[in-house]
Amino acid sequence: GDVFVAIVTEKDDGHRYVGAAFKAGAAAAIVSKKAVIHYPVNDRKKIIAVADPLSSVQRIAARYRRELGLLLIGITGSSGKTTTRSFISAVLRTAFPVGETYTNWNNHIGVPLSLLRFTGKELAGVIEMGANHRGEISTLSKVAQPDIALITNIGYAHVGLFGSLADTTRAKFEIADGLNRKNGFLLLNGDDGRLVSYAQRLGIRTVYFGVSPRCQVRPGKVRFDPKRGLDLSVDGYAFHLSMSGRHFLYSALPAIFLGRSCGVPDAEIARALAAQKPCSMRGTIEKKKGATFIVDCYNANPSSMQTALATLVAMADPDRRVAIVGDMLELGKYSKKLHNDLGRMLVDCRVHKVLAIGQFAGAVADGAVKAGMGRKRIYTTAKSEEAVLVAKEIVKPGEVVLLKGSRGMHLETVFEKF
Repeated sequence: GDVFVAIVTEKDDGHRYVGAAFKAGAAAAIVSKKAVIHYPVNDRKKIIAVADPLSSVQRIAARYRRELGLLLIGITGSSGKTTTRSFISAVLRTAFPVGETYTNWNNHIGVPLSLLRFTGKELAGVIEMGANHRGEISTLSKVAQPDIALITNIGYAHVGLFGSLADTTRAKFEIADGLNRKNGFLLLNGDDGRLVSYAQRLGIRTVYFGVSPRCQVRPGKVRFDPKRGLDLSVDGYAFHLSMSGRHFLYSALPAIFLGRSCGVPDAEIARALAAQKPCSMRGTIEKKKGATFIVDCYNANPSSMQTALATLVAMADPDRRVAIVGDMLELGKYSKKLHNDLGRMLVDCRVHKVLAIGQFAGAVADGAVKAGMGRKRIYTTAKSEEAVLVAKEIVKPGEVVLLKGSRGMHLETVFEKF
């Protein structure tokens, strides 16, 4: 009963599997016009021939989004997209049906497919948009047509593919390309100087969240305890997050603002936020063999490394801090320097033992040594599988271990096999 879409990628060609899809029960297949001749005559009545199957699906999703007529919140940024999306969806869902990005489908294929999973009963949608090249978010924004475009931050994620932080900033602001200009607006992290300066050029209505004076959505008291979590107040009302990490403040503030804007009572917003848990591999706290692990290895870039290390510092005394860090990928020409900087950052955070994994493990070690850490407290391996044996040797009961690296490093292996 499904429609099969024949997408061509660098590794494969979906046109090879149209026959198998029909045998499995597909009602139709969207294929390239050039490929129709290759299919049996009996199958052609079920074939929808188009110039480009992927762009066709994007157009279908864009039309469907217009037909849905719902409030749509688009989210992009260098880090924190998924957590922010989860917070906002949870808050709004207390008042009405909400659709959101399916699992981690946030690219040029996933965004249209996420929208096409909406049932039509939703009153709001929360769609995450990821990209690693210029122009990709523009396409996604034109598909999703957000009423509110939220950018979490600008950092070095994928900077090797974007080219520079300035190019990264321009790419993230492509989310405004499909923005509802009649009554839509930007919702930005007002503590990120790059976001603020770029937004000022655009002339689009902007609401800022954060702790700086320019922010309209600004917390009063903020208290963080590594065991209890994060407490904050906004306009005198108290909210609590049971999650470890001050950076979750930047996911909570837009959720509070949007909840209030949609008429959700503060008590319901507070209840929804208090129930939130870290997404898988995005800062979950786990215990194993007497050690505590901060499993934050879904992705990594210099800014997310800094926030993860701040959590480690808050959770453990210096002599109990262990950092197991993997390569931060897609940094291009900045890779060696930024891994050197990570080594210095580990020393600044008074980490007791370091295990660096990957192609740039040596750069991390060099940075740490130059900053004053003794070589005997630094360990390096090429792969996560090799790091398991080292981790078993160096991690002791009572220590707190940060596991942080890019997705391609598979650092979760270290925890799973520890």
